[in-house]
Amino acid sequence: MFAILGISNGTGRLAVKLKLAETFQSIQGEGPLAGVPMYFIRFAGCTVAECPLHPARDGMCDTDWSCKDVVDGEQSLDDLAKTAVENAGASKWVSITGGEPCDQPVALAFLCSSIRRMGGKINLQTSGTREVDCEWDWLTVSPKCSAADLKQGYGNELKVVITGQLEEDLRAYYNTTRFWKYTIQPLWAGNGECNKSRVLDLVKTLNRGGQPWQLSLQTHKYIGVP
Repeated sequence: MFAILGISNGTGRLAVKLKLAETFQSIQGEGPLAGVPMYFIRFAGCTVAECPLHPARDGMCDTDWSCKDVVDGEQSLDDLAKTAVENAGASKWVSITGGEPCDQPVALAFLCSSIRRMGGKINLQTSGTREVDCEWDWLTVSPKCSAADLKQGYGNELKVVITGQLEEDLRAYYNTTRFWKYTIQPLWAGNGECNKSRVLDLVKTLNRGGQPWQLSLQTHKYIGVP
């Protein structure tokens, strides 16, 4: 399902539009918030062309269909925020992911403000190739560029999906950013992770060298939930 969502500017026209890929209720499967029930809002579209997983580069993005542009549908962003908070249940957590949410900064800022105004908590997931300019409660940056090119250098978690990065690349992320948790995640391909041994070696080596990186797994895929 792809849809356009918008807010009125008071004249009956849509002042802000959001390209939306899907919404659903599930369990957060990755990182320090793994196991927390959340309502997920997946933005459509991704312009992070340097990402080695991007479909334009024949990469192995596990949500490659969300990189497409929107085709039809309209709905209020306030209604989306209300639906998200109500369906998040007692946890109140709403995960905003993509695609790349920060490709749509105005709509993202409005949606995040609405969610928090309604009592929700926001887990925002981004590649960090654009600076984040919205409200959030837990920010996960999964870099798809070098440490030198990263625009969002602080948050709660830096999560690196290993696609060929070297030990020195990870050390550079740690030395030039400010995050509470640093995690390394195997690349999921087909029915399982394809580079688990490499990731485990990196976690051990980096910890021996004084950097507290941790292992992150996509546990939702093991139990078969979205």
